[in-house]
Amino acid sequence: MGDEPGEGDHIYQQSVRLTEAVDAARRGDARGWDVLFERFHADVHAYALARLGGWSDAEDVTQETFVAAVGSIRNLRDGQEPVVQAWLLHICRHKVIDHARRKGRQQRTVDLGVAAAPDPANVAEAKLRAADMREALSHLKEDQRDVLVRRFVLDQSLEEVAAGTGRSVGAVKSMQHRGLTALRRILPAAPG
Repeated sequence: MGDEPGEGDHIYQQSVRLTEAVDAARRGDARGWDVLFERFHADVHAYALARLGGWSDAEDVTQETFVAAVGSIRNLRDGQEPVVQAWLLHICRHKVIDHARRKGRQQRTVDLGVAAAPDPANVAEAKLRAADMREALSHLKEDQRDVLVRRFVLDQSLEEVAAGTGRSVGAVKSMQHRGLTALRRILPAAPG
């Protein structure tokens, strides 16, 4: 009974594997980058998609993020998962801003997406809501947008957002509250 691996052992093994992958990537070993890409690609892409609203733009920024990571991995201080994720999302945040500037348009944010709906009216309504949300988020401060995307698109806990942004949990709560309050004022009232 005591020899069976528990969930804690599994988490420890994943942590060791990720730390080893970071070390390998620092040495230029492609296998290390494969592990990092496999683990964090979805998070980076979801963040970029939420901020830019277009699949193609998100793909471009995701690729730019990992290319930039190759050049700056020596600056990564720790190989633990929350630290690596925060580092990659930090790079992605800057790439999103750069991409929006290059495109010569206002920075756009969350595309809530459209679930496959057989009824064209439902599709049109969902697109309008997503467009309203992107427009409303574009009026928030950069830090508020970042916190809201992490919380509600990446589904990160307050603690994860705090760790990823270098802020206290209280500061994250405050920014989330201010951002949501501002969104309520900006978004058009829902009908009926």
